[in-house]
Parts: sequence; C-alpha cells; structure tokens
Amino acid sequence: MNTFNRVVLLVSIFVIASCGGGGGGGGGSDYQPPAPPTNNSPTITNSTTAYSVVENQTSAFTITATDADGDTLTYSIGGTDASLFSVSTSGVVSFNSAPDFESPSDSDSNNVYDLMASVSDGSASDSKDFTVTVTNDTSDDVTTEGYDGTYLGAGPIQGATVCIEVTAGTCTGAQYTATTAQDGSFSITVDSGVTGVLRGEGGFDPVTNLQLSTNSSFALGQPVTDQNFVVTPLSTIMNEYSNSTDYDTFKSKLGLDSNFMIRYNNPFASLDTASLNKAAVVNTQILVIHEVLNAIHTFTGDNAANKIAAAIYGRSGSETSLGDTTFMKDMLTNLDSDFSPTSDQLVDLSAGISAYMQKINATSSNSHSHFAKAGVSELKELMKSVMDGTSNSDEIDKLVFNTIDWINENTAWDGGSITDNEESMNTTTYSLSNNGSLNYIVDNVNARDTEFIIYVREGDTIKFEATTSVTSAHPFLMSTENNDMDSSNDIGAMEGWNKDSLTLTVNSNTPDTIYPHCQFHNGMYANSKIVKVAQFDQNLIDVDNGSTALQVKGTVSTGPFKGASGFTYKVYLTSQGGSEHTHTFHEYPGLTFYMPGGQGYHGAESASSDEKFKPKSHYVSGSNDSNDSY
Repeated sequence: MNTFNRVVLLVSIFVIASCGGGGGGGGGSDYQPPAPPTNNSPTITNSTTAYSVVENQTSAFTITATDADGDTLTYSIGGTDASLFSVSTSGVVSFNSAPDFESPSDSDSNNVYDLMASVSDGSASDSKDFTVTVTNDTSDDVTTEGYDGTYLGAGPIQGATVCIEVTAGTCTGAQYTATTAQDGSFSITVDSGVTGVLRGEGGFDPVTNLQLSTNSSFALGQPVTDQNFVVTPLSTIMNEYSNSTDYDTFKSKLGLDSNFMIRYNNPFASLDTASLNKAAVVNTQILVIHEVLNAIHTFTGDNAANKIAAAIYGRSGSETSLGDTTFMKDMLTNLDSDFSPTSDQLVDLSAGISAYMQKINATSSNSHSHFAKAGVSELKELMKSVMDGTSNSDEIDKLVFNTIDWINENTAWDGGSITDNEESMNTTTYSLSNNGSLNYIVDNVNARDTEFIIYVREGDTIKFEATTSVTSAHPFLMSTENNDMDSSNDIGAMEGWNKDSLTLTVNSNTPDTIYPHCQFHNGMYANSKIVKVAQFDQNLIDVDNGSTALQVKGTVSTGPFKGASGFTYKVYLTSQGGSEHTHTFHEYPGLTFYMPGGQGYHGAESASSDEKFKPKSHYVSGSNDSNDSY
C-alpha cells in the first residue's frame, strides 16, 4: 500500500468513528421540531357603531380592523338591510343606491338601516352590529303642495290639529300638521307627492268653548292639491264607509241637495240657503250621534262613523230625517254583535236621541254650537246612564216629552232660549200612484172612494212624489172645481201650484178648497181634496170606525205618549175599546209615539198598511168644511 492510500484509509476510519460516537447511546435522538406560530383573530376597532349620513349620497361608513399577525383581511356585511349595501376590499361600506329621506327603503321605513359588519383573516373573524341613519337634506325638499280648508264640527273648530295622517285614525306621528284658526281655517304645505287622509282632531268651539277630546276626530279622505276643503262629520262618515265614492246616493238618503258638495261646501256659510240649511242640520246631527255612540259602546271592529254611514246608506224608503225614531232604533239594533241593550234601554235610547235630533235647527251658526255642546255633554251623559243602569226616568221623560225645556235647562243659550224648529218644518210629501185610469192612490189611499182631506195653512208646502205612470199617462192638476175635465178652473203659479214639480206652496192666493184631478180621466180624485184653514184646533178630535184602526181628525194633545216623533214615522192607530186609542210604531210596537201640539195628521186604514203620519192632514168620515180650524 502506497503512502497516499494509507492516508485516505486513516481519514475514512476517523470519519466513521466520529459518526458512530457521541456517548454510546445506542444510536437514538431527543430532537423536537419547533411549533407553528399562533394565529390572532382580527378585531373590528370602529369607535362608534351608529352612523348618520345625509340623504342623496352613497357613502355610509368604513369598517376598521386590526390583526396582530398582519394577515390580509376580508370584509363582508349582513343584517336586515344588507342587500341595500356593498363593501369594498378595504372595508368601505356604501349604499348601492343613494338613499331618499322622503322615501326610505330600510325594512321598517324609518330611515334607520340595520347592518352586521364582519372581518376575517381566513381562519378567524370578528362581527359587530351597525346602524346607518339617513337624515334629510332640506335643499331638495319641494314644498309647493298645499292642502287648505276649514275644520268644522257644528261650526268652526279652533285650535285643532289638522294633519296628513301616517297612522290611520290619528294625527299622532304625522309629519305634516297645522293648527286651525278661530274660523276653523288651516293651511298645510307638504312635499310633492305626499298622499294620505286629511284629518283633524281635538280643538274647541270658540262660541261655547266646548272642548273636543283628541279621541274626537273628523276626516276627509285623500285631498287634491290646491283645493279648498271642509273637513266635517259629514265628510268623515263618507271617508269611513266602503261606498265612500257614491256621494249622490248618500246625499239622496240624507235629503241633501244633489248640488251640495260634501268635501267643498261649508254648510254654515249661508243658513238662509235651503240646501245649506239642511246640510248644516245634518252635519250637527251626525256630530252628536257620533259622540253619543262612542259614549254608549266601545267599538272593536267598525268605528262609529262607519256604522252611521252604513245605517244611512242602507236605509230603505223615502224617509231622510236623522230624527226618525225607527232609523235610530234600527241603527242601534245593528250597531255591533256585542251591543245588546234591553228592550227598555232600546226604547229610551231611540226615543231620547231621536227627540234631540228633531229639535236641531239652523237659525244661526251659534245655535248649532249650543246644540252640539248640549248633545256631546248632557245628552251623551244621559244616554251613558241608560246603558249603565243609573239613568233617572224623570229625566228621560223630560227629554222625550219636553225636549225644548230639557235642552234649555242643559245649556247656556246665547241670546235667550232655543225655539222650536217644528214651526218651520212645513213641507209634507205624499206618494202618488194610480190604479189604471180608475183612481189615484195617495199614500196607499184610494182617492176616488175614500174621503181623504189634506188640511193646509199658509206657508205649508205639499209635494206629491209621482210614479212614471202618473207623469206620463195621468197628468196631475189642481182646480177649484171637482173633476174639472176641461181644466177651466185650474190653478197655477199665482196660487202656489207648480205642475212640473207637483208642489203646492200655500200662499194668500191659494183657494180655500182645491180639487186635484187627472187631465184625461174623470173621477180619479173624486172623493178627496185639499182644504186651507187658518189653524189646527187642538181640541177637535174626531174618532170613528173604532173596531179597526182609528181615523183621527185634528190633532192630539201634547203627551203623555212615550217616544219621539211628530213628522213622518211609520206608525198606526189602534182601538182599545170605546174612544180609547193608542199610538204605536209599526216596526217596533213597544215604542209608542209623541205627537206635538199644533200638528194635524192622518192615520192608516189598517195597521198592516204601514202608513206614515203626515202633519197637516187626516182622514174624515164627514166634516164641516165651513169651519176655519181643524
């Protein structure tokens, strides 16, 4: 072996020895690899979670976060309104579309948007709830829309809140409001496109200082820009009713002039105008009825206004008076399934409310204020006592039998005491049809065979509502001669007769005796007539045919008859032996009626004929036409 080889061998041996040495442990090892570094969760570090931004911009807020490890962070958003937002890779949160304060798109439409922001490093995450409130930029507000008008009860209401309602039935929470002036006027300016019911609530009557509670409100419905409106009890019940657009039928049911505009005409503007006078009376009546109904019953479904409108709209026949006791009874009977007054309670309610309604008149706007005050205070409280069983029967009787006295005792009347409006209620309507060419039929009475006399006084108006067959084939005329077939003695306008409207307005030129007749057929009104008298004699009562319904001549004295009426109610007379008689409502026999003094009337031939009493008329079996009072 040469020297080089020996050197290599020695080195090799040395290396081998070194590799196998180290303590003689048999070849094992204690080596452990280092642990991987710990990952820290990212943290959202925003100092606030509630942000406020002005409308018409997309910027919302920026999510700020830290990560101890310096990892790349990913941002996301969730929550109720998340679909309306986007978030960038750097955490900038933006609206997808610029928000509109006037038309919020958040889930509950209150301009407060709810989000949950999250940040993740790929392994761990952090989340936090945020809100973004959108505020109004007034620079874009369009305030050129105006709703102007007058808020009326039984006349102007001062200090009331008028609003475009947000919550149905109340001005609470409304964005647009105004307060009424002394004359009830208001003006509301709103953003373009704003819609909703125009409503008023609260306030007081400046004539009587009657305070209306916030629970007392009247509404109009959806107004029209730049129109002047009246918000009244009349407009309210139409707004609340399902047939709220059928104004023509509604006005017909109330006896209002077809030209009267419920949403635009102030019924108290000119009480000398017949159409406004009637509308004013109806408006005040509805106000009182509305308040009384809310006092005697708690409504859980339909409200009082809806019930009043439904009763008016659904009534049958030609009667239009809200003082009609049968109407009142029917409305109360159908008020609600859980409203169930006893028979006695129904009598007192029907008679009491009806008696009050009949006395409301329109001599002045001040009188309406006093009627309203007494109605929504004293009458309301008395009717409440009927329902809770604490009423005084003497007080009920006074209201029913002596309504004027009761009202005067229960309100301080400016300028003296209230007067009885029945003196001015001079129009009486009769139905007119025909049985071929044999006879006319007047309120179901055969005018050829029955001695039927209509008594009238100067100032009275008699109107005949004729069927088409009468107006087309049996022209109805008036003469001073019985069966005046050549019309030689027919009367006309000078004597108060309008043959086109079939209306007789009695004046000084009206003949003392008038004979209606058919232009073409003899004897259709042969045994009946119209007689003009100076007055009705309270003491002249003529009773005959006592075995059936009575035929009465003249008037009955005031009381003691239970109930309220006096004008056109469905009643009949019955005999109880000899000259005794009772007066009974056909549709509600338990309720008898009161006929005020000074009013003549006729009864039905039989109870089943369902006749209406009429003032200034009656049947007779024989009368002395030379007398000037009946």
